[in-house]
This record gives sequence, C-alpha cells and structure tokens, in this order.
Amino acid sequence: MATVTMSQILSFRQHVGSFLDQKLTLPVAYKLTKINNAVEKEAEFYQEKFNEIVDKYSKKDENGNVVFSEDGEQIMIQDDLIPECNQALEELMDLEVEINDFNLKIEDFGDGITCTATEIEAISPFLNE
Repeated sequence: MATVTMSQILSFRQHVGSFLDQKLTLPVAYKLTKINNAVEKEAEFYQEKFNEIVDKYSKKDENGNVVFSEDGEQIMIQDDLIPECNQALEELMDLEVEINDFNLKIEDFGDGITCTATEIEAISPFLNE
C-alpha cells in the first residue's frame, strides 16, 4: 500500500491526463489506469467532505443557497467561522489515505515520454524509486 495525502491525490488528478493521453507501453498504461481508478474513489470522498464543509461554513442567501463572491469564483464563508473553515479544509487536504501500490517506476515510461516538472511532481507520490 502507498500512503498519500488528499492534496497529492488532487494534484495527481489534475495532471495525470497528460500521461493517459500519450502512447504508453501496456504495463505502464495498465498501472496508471489502476492508480487513476483508485485516486478517483478517494477524490469522490474528498468532494463529499468538501461539500459538507461548504454547507457548514458558507454564507447562505434567504433561500438557503450558498453565496458566491461578486465574480462568482469564490464561496463566501461566514466571517466568524473563517478560521474554523480554513482548519477543516487544511485537515481534509492533509488527510492521509492508502491506495494499492502498483509498482510503477519512472524507468517504466521509457525515453519517448515528455512531461513538465509539475507533472512529475504530481505523479511522484505514486512512483516507486
């Protein structure tokens, strides 16, 4: 089993698409797909908990709907609950979860794959050295 944080899971989800869209060897494609499936299950849990936090700490309009900033980009948090909300979000992002270790190594990708340092950083918690 590999232990990763929710933050690492979200980063992996954000960047794995660039690898999944490339031609990979069958074993690498299989391992990445298995890791991605495991990550998706954990991301569903994250989304549920995130929604609970939003519901608990956000400002609501007269109809009980979450209030957003004027530009519609940010959820407005009740002023007196901002520190508590930040702590709940930080705890969620730092939550450690275990996923199966699929024994994926950087060497498995071969020389034909190009990627950014950010993409490597995102998948590195899921690689064996």
